[in-house]
Amino acid sequence: MANKRQKLARKQYKEAHPEPTPEPTPAKDPDKKKKKKSKFKRKKEEPKQPKDPNNFNKKGIRKHPLRIPGMRPGESCYICKANDHIAKLCPQKAQWEKHMVCLLCRQRGHSLKNCPDVMDKRKCYNCGETGHSLAKCPQPLQDGGTKFAKCFVCKEIGHLSKNCPKNAHGIYPKGGCCKICGGVTHLAKDCPDKGKKASAAATREGGASTESGERPTGQVTKFISGDDLEDDFMTQDFESTDHDASDAKDANAVSGMAVDDECKLKFLELKAKRNYRFIIFKIQNQQVVVDKLGSPEETYDHFTASLPADECRYAVFDFDFTTSENCQKSKIFFIAWSPDTSKVRSKMVYASSKDRFKRELDGIQVELQATDPSEMSFDIIKGRAL
Repeated sequence: MANKRQKLARKQYKEAHPEPTPEPTPAKDPDKKKKKKSKFKRKKEEPKQPKDPNNFNKKGIRKHPLRIPGMRPGESCYICKANDHIAKLCPQKAQWEKHMVCLLCRQRGHSLKNCPDVMDKRKCYNCGETGHSLAKCPQPLQDGGTKFAKCFVCKEIGHLSKNCPKNAHGIYPKGGCCKICGGVTHLAKDCPDKGKKASAAATREGGASTESGERPTGQVTKFISGDDLEDDFMTQDFESTDHDASDAKDANAVSGMAVDDECKLKFLELKAKRNYRFIIFKIQNQQVVVDKLGSPEETYDHFTASLPADECRYAVFDFDFTTSENCQKSKIFFIAWSPDTSKVRSKMVYASSKDRFKRELDGIQVELQATDPSEMSFDIIKGRAL
């Protein structure tokens, strides 16, 4: 707190330096509204000038001065380095191709796709003449355009490998099929049943059963074969297919038992057309073959009764169930049946070949191993499905 001496000094200072009396502030008008201040500053208006079409540096004009079809801004022709045309339309292209070196005969003047050595060996699948491919054949198509085509699977003339009866995979070398109709000779985007909404449902409800050894093919003819490829870096020796077949057999021997083609075909019919309820496989003569087929009317009890009590088996079962949302669904089970009463050697053979065989069946959703009927009861199957 200030003492008396300080208070007296302040009083004397105020008397010697009197302050001017402040003016009273006017009273505020309650009826007057306040003006809202704009958050945006107004720019000073400038006189507009006409736009110069040749000036591309101004803001708002982003169009590139040279808009050449097939060329991006900044690119140029790789032959003459000009930026007003692409290499396909270059006037110096003919002169440039004369100095091109063929990757096959190593001579100048042509590329690999136009090499005379390749053209002499290449034969048109339609007319059988050399010098042109199937896509450039002047004759009308005969027998689907594959009259003189040679299949590299069976070495016969008259069809392509995708339509070969000995080729179980078609155009799917690693397994699979068309997800619409189940065929293996075309892709899903080329399926003839692509536009039919009810075709897939009709085939799953009860389509006509196919004969043994027959696979769904569809009616699609697309000529995407070796003679239509125009890749300058692609050559193929037609004699190498024999080595590929022998290599595939060696791979089967190393990885386990071989798989019969009938196993893949029957599984494909179960998955795509649902012609069977279950399929039981067994190993016979160092090969996995079909042991028994179950009709669509048979139940899970018929399936369990079909498994031998003292022998190992592989099995596939198509299980239908209803979800908690009242939706009808199905799942394909792969069951490795290895009872305790079976021989030890048989257990070892089936266990070592299981993964190899399962990879051949494309579409397995649930795997189950069982050594006793209680380990594969109906309640366990239903619980694994949900």
